[in-house]
Amino acid sequence: MQGDAVSLNEKLGNFCRARGADLFGIADLVPVRDFILSQGPAMLGQFPRAVSMGIRLNDGIVDSHSPNEPRRHSLYWHHVYDVVTQSLDFLANDVTRWLIDRGFQAFPVPGSTPYDFDKLMGIFSHKLAAHLAGLGWIGKSCLLLTEPFGPRIRFVSVLTDAPLEPGSPLDRPCGKCRVCIDACPVKAFTGAEFNPAEGREVRFEVQKCSEYRREHPCGLCVSTCPKGKNPRDKPPGPGL
Repeated sequence: MQGDAVSLNEKLGNFCRARGADLFGIADLVPVRDFILSQGPAMLGQFPRAVSMGIRLNDGIVDSHSPNEPRRHSLYWHHVYDVVTQSLDFLANDVTRWLIDRGFQAFPVPGSTPYDFDKLMGIFSHKLAAHLAGLGWIGKSCLLLTEPFGPRIRFVSVLTDAPLEPGSPLDRPCGKCRVCIDACPVKAFTGAEFNPAEGREVRFEVQKCSEYRREHPCGLCVSTCPKGKNPRDKPPGPGL
């Protein structure tokens, strides 16, 4: 590692944590540039790094939510999208300003705004950035699973040309675990393990999930995952 890069990583990491980030990492985007350009606008291709930041969800809200209540009355929906997602956007804005003030280019990717409403896909994958940064791995639910919080965390990304030292991707299969698959009320998951060479449709029928969530604040794939239950007290089991 270059000394300057290490120093910049440490300073930025401290800044992010002081602003509320529970997880922080740096992703190398160069190897996945073609994929990024296939999903978002060409201007994203100029950035070789992504700052990935996560804010955990509240366990009490996750565990107590009901997917059958009206979405407009859901505390879970409010917490995830109105509170945590907005907090992530503010965090990304602060990090963008921090990088620009130091002479680097930076672009904050919105935490939850879709780009393609037909494909239900954003301009950039926050899960991909967090995975490449070494913060977690993609489970059978297509969610990013992290060691400390399981899937009970949301991410945001800031793209930049700052010479930050990237992390290394994590790959940990779910093995025989099918908890999220069996819990899904519309059977949107196929049970296939993550394979970067395959499209999302091999693992996840996103339209089924989206149609159900128009009326129901479902988060069963988050609340039932064994990696998210008492994550600091329970050691990972076989295949997790």
